[in-house]
Amino acid sequence: IKIGFVACGFNSKAVLYLSHDIFRFFDPDIVEIHIFSTGQPDPPQFIEGTMRGVDWRQRVMDTVDYFHDVREYRGDHIGLARYIHDMQIQVLIEWDGYARQGDRAGGLMALRPAPIQILHQEFLMTSGAQYIDYIITDKNVSPLHLEGLYTEKFLWLPNHFFSKGHAMQKELHPPQLEYKPKTVK
Repeated sequence: IKIGFVACGFNSKAVLYLSHDIFRFFDPDIVEIHIFSTGQPDPPQFIEGTMRGVDWRQRVMDTVDYFHDVREYRGDHIGLARYIHDMQIQVLIEWDGYARQGDRAGGLMALRPAPIQILHQEFLMTSGAQYIDYIITDKNVSPLHLEGLYTEKFLWLPNHFFSKGHAMQKELHPPQLEYKPKTVK
């Protein structure tokens, strides 16, 4: 199954920090992961100085089958739709929702470049669009009794709407129960 994720934010941003490790958990015998990134990579000085050498975009590149830098299609949702369709993506997951005006692939999903289209991460309400088939959510954010207000069908994650992988990152230290204030010299 060819699964595509499209977003402008495959760089240092909170959503990617919290979720980038999910790509490691897909079974490569079953799925082929494609990333379609419409946004800019982080500048090297930012990666080295601010991010202490951690390049989140590179981490995604290292854990997926194909990373497509499709910045040339920013503002050309028809061209991007053709590109994704030509890749024969079967499931397309949109990570920007209505966020990132000007950078996100606005209009892309309306062209239905994939047979199954899913909204996830950045926007937690209905898109109101007939061309988004599912929304990845949970029972607290999207209770069953509200399903009639959504154009999408619910795909509930068991505990939380957000696909978190950051707890598996080796850079994170386990929480400490003791508080040790810094001493001022």
